[in-house]
Amino acid sequence: MEGKIIIVGATGYTGSALAKLLKQENIDCHLIGRNESELQKLANKTGQPFSVCSNVSDEQSVSESLSSIANDKILGFAYCVGSIVLKSFQTTKSEDFINTFNLNVTGAIFFIKKLQRQLAENNGSIVLFSTVAVDRGFNMHSVISTAKGAIQGLTTSLAAEFAPKIRVNCIAPSITQSKMAKPILDNARLAEQIPTKHAMKRVGRPEDLAETAKFLLLPNSSWITGQVIHVDGGKINIET
Repeated sequence: MEGKIIIVGATGYTGSALAKLLKQENIDCHLIGRNESELQKLANKTGQPFSVCSNVSDEQSVSESLSSIANDKILGFAYCVGSIVLKSFQTTKSEDFINTFNLNVTGAIFFIKKLQRQLAENNGSIVLFSTVAVDRGFNMHSVISTAKGAIQGLTTSLAAEFAPKIRVNCIAPSITQSKMAKPILDNARLAEQIPTKHAMKRVGRPEDLAETAKFLLLPNSSWITGQVIHVDGGKINIET
């Protein structure tokens, strides 16, 4: 398949899993992240080019990270960036909401604005990431649920506005092995309890999300747009 898929947040567990899956399909990717040394390590494994974006909520930094592919054929874009801020609402600060929104939402908006023309020219696909907490409602999740709720609204709005040229979908996982979830999963008590709260009795793996993202990015899913797809071990609908 001629053309490239852009992965932002490529050095995270899900982003790197997606890069490796697409490499297996002989699909060219361009990897973007904050840490140049980690990007270089991933690029050495996959043979895929990369660029650094030091701050996804800075429009100039976003533009610079895309400058080398400004005229390339872009088939898809995956924004695999996320964060976890778990606090009671009473203890949150305004910067918790602002910084989390900027990382999760503003960054996605800047990249989509820069890539919209190239994606439209090639009937491209956009994949964003939310969380099951938007729809279920969990204690201590007001910060991240606010930002990821905006991602879901962005998904459905852009799917309508960009159709039929660009498809836009969103993956909403439950807790998955990742850098940001590591402090939680390293807690022995929580690591034992969390799987029991899911119908599938385990936490998510990066490959679970990457396989879904790969499907949504490729032409096999060409009649799917505007969807929030829960990849959550049954958390959204099944009581345990």
